[in-house]
Amino acid sequence: MLDGSVAVIIAIAVYVVGFVLAILILSAVIRNAVRKAIEDVIYKKGKDGLWSAEPGLVAIAKEIAAATRETPPTH
Repeated sequence: MLDGSVAVIIAIAVYVVGFVLAILILSAVIRNAVRKAIEDVIYKKGKDGLWSAEPGLVAIAKEIAAATRETPPTH
């Protein structure tokens, strides 16, 4: 009886360790895919082979920066 319960405990431990490892690997793959997708949206490779920020995002960032620098009207 003792040998059977030890085998069950070992099987459960192996299952839990395998499950945790699978979750860690899956989360790393998802994190890498999301990072790559965000980089593809933000950056663009130019004709010269150099990477630069997407021009549309740069324009939006400049508009936001200009709007935050405006002084609010005083009453």
